[in-house]
Amino acid sequence: MILTLVLALTFQPVEEEPSSPCAIAIIDQKGGNTLELGTGSKACEEEGRAEDAAFLNVLARIRASADFILLPPEDVLKLAQRSDFKAAFAARSEFVDEAIARDPERFTALMDRVLQADLSIPAEYDPGWAIGDTDKRALYAEVIDGLRTDKIAMESYIARLVRDEAYFAAYLERVAILADLPENAAQLPERFAEVAKIMQERADVLGEPPTATAVPWRKVYEPGPNAPFTVLHRGFNGPVQSEALLFRSPIEARQSWVGNALTQEELLQVLSRVDFETELLGLYAVGERLNASENLFVTDFGPKEDFDGHSIAVRVGVVSEHCGFEPSRSYPFILVKASSKTEGGLNSRSLVNYPDDCAPVMASKPTVVADPD
Repeated sequence: MILTLVLALTFQPVEEEPSSPCAIAIIDQKGGNTLELGTGSKACEEEGRAEDAAFLNVLARIRASADFILLPPEDVLKLAQRSDFKAAFAARSEFVDEAIARDPERFTALMDRVLQADLSIPAEYDPGWAIGDTDKRALYAEVIDGLRTDKIAMESYIARLVRDEAYFAAYLERVAILADLPENAAQLPERFAEVAKIMQERADVLGEPPTATAVPWRKVYEPGPNAPFTVLHRGFNGPVQSEALLFRSPIEARQSWVGNALTQEELLQVLSRVDFETELLGLYAVGERLNASENLFVTDFGPKEDFDGHSIAVRVGVVSEHCGFEPSRSYPFILVKASSKTEGGLNSRSLVNYPDDCAPVMASKPTVVADPD
């Protein structure tokens, strides 16, 4: 009896290790970077495992957003040309496949699975690229949870659209029209515009896409202590038109419209903090904005080694209508200083709005800019 028991224990069947690339990718998804998750999704797709492919694809897109925001690549253009990234994401839809989205049971199970996934990263996490100057991994857990919440909300909205039969029929027709277009087609057929109108009309009935966000964007865009620039002033009475300028002397700043937008005390305080022998003053005027918040940030400013000039990037907080504020106009602008190592001008500028959930809305009148003639 004892011998029989021992033999039975000895020859207990051992669970087989997962052998397919898809099965391995599902097991290893925790801590996986964008490329690893995307490659795993493609493997599952090739094996006919639609739910697993969709699961890893959604995670890959959430991971990509978090990594690009907090661990940005040193060279985005070079990364975009890498064959491994192209292969992992070629011809992949931004949203869940409509066959899953149109099935409430399958879709709910998928979103629950995404919600339960562990998206934390280890201390030695490698996003798959050389990280640039900005490294904000201390915010990672908070930001990626917010991105996941936002992603699930948007996927749920798209699922609502494609479950509407009129919308879905028009959508399929649009896909067919695009697929049948010859490569050298000069314009789209008239029916394309008609189909797009049907889709928009149904979307108007079904409701607007989600505008609220769970991502703490203010923390993301707030410059860190090691930023190579210093913001000196934020104002909301700039000009109606957007513009970006560099000032290399106090006289240039005083003679510009900035001299009228700031009080004499404010202007003196700004100029006193700039050593024009080694620094310059940058200006970015956003132009007219509706419902701009007070949270206006510079995310990049300074000379660039690869060309003789400077670049500046600004992020403008905009408050959603769901916050209940009355619409108001303002004219945000920001003054920032940085080292002046080149004689070149402002060769690159970037301006992006971000949802600043229910922050105070600014209101002001514009500063008149004198005609240069």
